[in-house]
Amino acid sequence: MAETKTAGKAEPKAAKTVAKTTPAKPATPAKPVAPAKAAAPKKVNKDEMMQKHQQMVQFVQNLLGSMENDMKRIRLTLNQLAKFDPENPESVEHKDAEQSMGNQELKSYSEENAEVVEGKFDGYFMVGNDQKKYPVPLNYSSKTKLVPWDFLKLKILEDGKMIYKLIQPVERKHLRAVLSKTDDNKFIAITDDGKNYFLNQAAVTFFKGKSWDELYILINDKEEMSFAAIEAIIKK
Repeated sequence: MAETKTAGKAEPKAAKTVAKTTPAKPATPAKPVAPAKAAAPKKVNKDEMMQKHQQMVQFVQNLLGSMENDMKRIRLTLNQLAKFDPENPESVEHKDAEQSMGNQELKSYSEENAEVVEGKFDGYFMVGNDQKKYPVPLNYSSKTKLVPWDFLKLKILEDGKMIYKLIQPVERKHLRAVLSKTDDNKFIAITDDGKNYFLNQAAVTFFKGKSWDELYILINDKEEMSFAAIEAIIKK
């Protein structure tokens, strides 16, 4: 019997699997970080700037005033030294400005087209040698920083105009205080030890003072009167 050959179908060859390699994407460059914006400069209030300017001007004026007062005392001492008499050693005995002026007699006299009166400042008026009280303008008192018993000269012109001049300041004491108000709405200074001093209201207005502002004041060295001149106000 013939042998029958069965031809088997050839098995299909397995397809070669080729792995497709996806090319790597190039790295995305980092976005540059924008620099932080600088803070906008703080706007300065014009009124505050002017107030600080006025305070600086007043501070310099105070320094000049103190220097002028010191110069007056120096001149007074030089005049005393110029009177030295070797035969009388007491002729050069030191006397402070207040004693020397206190020993001087207040005068009143006439000049060309004017009457002149000398007197002492009591905090509000100049008390003349005739015991009359002459009103001292608040602006002048504030600017000159008058304290009680400063010696003044008043010139009264023919047209009635009154011109004051500080002849000799008394010795002063510097104090720190706080600004406060009385029941009748007047500003006063209260020192660290609780003493109260009346103030020139025009000076408080000039410095734009408010209650509880810190201030520096000038008083008579003998503390004979409860009135003070304002040297400076430090805003809160």
